[in-house]
Amino acid sequence: MSSNRLFLHAGLFIFLMSMAGFSTAQTNGFGFKLGPSLGFQKWGGGNQTDPLLRWHIAAFMDSESSDGKNVIYGQLGYHVKGGGIRIPFFYDINGNRYPGSTYGMEFHNLSFELGLKRFLKLAQWKPYYAVGLRGEYTLNTNLEIYKELEEWTRKWNYGITLRIGSEFKFKKLMNMGIEFTIAPDLSKQVYVPASIRRIDPFTGQPTPGYEQSTVNTTLELSVYLRFMQLIIYDE
Repeated sequence: MSSNRLFLHAGLFIFLMSMAGFSTAQTNGFGFKLGPSLGFQKWGGGNQTDPLLRWHIAAFMDSESSDGKNVIYGQLGYHVKGGGIRIPFFYDINGNRYPGSTYGMEFHNLSFELGLKRFLKLAQWKPYYAVGLRGEYTLNTNLEIYKELEEWTRKWNYGITLRIGSEFKFKKLMNMGIEFTIAPDLSKQVYVPASIRRIDPFTGQPTPGYEQSTVNTTLELSVYLRFMQLIIYDE
C-alpha cells in the first residue's frame, strides 16, 4: 500500500470514528506537553543514521464523547527531528587526520495533528491509545554535515502518529499524564534526483550524482497537563 493511500485510509477511519460518538460531547480540554525526542532517519537504499537526542513542545485541544472514553484532539507542536551521522575519523586531501564525531542532521518542524484518543479504563489512572494524522512545515534546518542537502529539503511533509499513555486527576478540572509517541513520516524530508551531482564534504570535489532521500521517524516521551471545561446542557 502506498504512503498516500495509507494516509487517506487513516484519515477516513478517524473521521468515521469521530462521527460515531461525539454528537453529545460534554467535556472540552486543552493543555501543554513537552519532553525529549529521539530522531531516526532512513536514507534511500536502507541506510540508517544514528539516533539524535533532541526535544519537543506542543499545545493541544480536545473534546470528549458523552461516555468519556473517546476523545478527538488537535495539536500544534514544535519538533526537532532528524538523525546523527557517526564519522570515526577521516583524512583531508593533504593527508591530515581529523578525530571522529557525530554530526547532527536537524530539521526544525512545525506540525499540526488531528487524531482520535480512546481511554481503555476510566479509573484513577486512565490508560489510553491514540492515532493521528500529521502535516508538518520545516521552519529551519541545521545540517552539520552534507550542508548542500539544505536546498533539497522539502518544506511540507506528512505522516501518522501512534500514541500510548496514561493520565490521572491532579487537581479539580486538571489532569496530568505521561505519553509515549511513535511518529513515522510517510513523505521524504530530503529528496535529490539522480541527475544532480554532489560535493564530497571532506574533499570538496564534485562526485557523480545518485538519488538521495531521507524519511524521518521520531520517538517522543512527553509529560503533559490537561485542563478541562465541563459543559452542562439545559433540559
